[in-house]
Amino acid sequence: MNIIIVDDEPKIRKGLGRLLGLREGWIVSGAFAEAESALAFLYENEVDVIITDIQMPGMQGLDMVHHIREVNREIPVIIISGYSRFDYAQRAIELGVRKYITKPTSPEEITQTLEQIEQELSARAEALRRTVASPEGTVPVQNLLILRAIEYIERNYPSKLTLKNASNALYISPNYLSELFKRTVGQNFSDYLNDVRMERSRLYLADVSRKIGDVSELVGFSDARYFSSAFRKKYGMTPLDYRNKFAALGEKA
Repeated sequence: MNIIIVDDEPKIRKGLGRLLGLREGWIVSGAFAEAESALAFLYENEVDVIITDIQMPGMQGLDMVHHIREVNREIPVIIISGYSRFDYAQRAIELGVRKYITKPTSPEEITQTLEQIEQELSARAEALRRTVASPEGTVPVQNLLILRAIEYIERNYPSKLTLKNASNALYISPNYLSELFKRTVGQNFSDYLNDVRMERSRLYLADVSRKIGDVSELVGFSDARYFSSAFRKKYGMTPLDYRNKFAALGEKA
């Protein structure tokens, strides 16, 4: 589990780093004195949990979380703050902060919170491994970030989905996602997306009440002619030919 720490107090950063570094499987992949550097790091690297202070030079911790939440609603955030003000806690709740811990901190409270998050991440990853499959078969994926990318494709393939959309949603750079996707899945992002759309289109084509143009839009193609061309390239027949073949097989059955 990759964790970053954002706090302008060196003692806090070092202390948390030592505490978390003792746990097998927990990696403090970054420790930052201000939010801007943390955001830049998040854009290029995979992070599972963020631990942050509120009051820091420059951008405040809650403002940083707000920026993150604009593109990623899921990454767990733990606030460690010397302030117990109600307005801070209220905004933290609105931003979906996982835990608000006041200083001086309890090591047990921090580790217990992280243990719970780790269990949830592991359970989610396992659930995704069981349910996520490509049109060509099950994808042997262990990387949680790529599992999230695949889940994002499954949810959003009917829309005008791009690599940039997905990378923004995961809060990483398009280049990093592209390289990681290719290395992990064995396909380019766009090829995988196209395969998902083609497979879903075959299900829609089985419903003869749907027009070919409607099926095209349902799977994310704004141009029916381009959809037909892509379908033919993938399956060696036009969508209409496939529908007729499917209907003929149904009659024989």
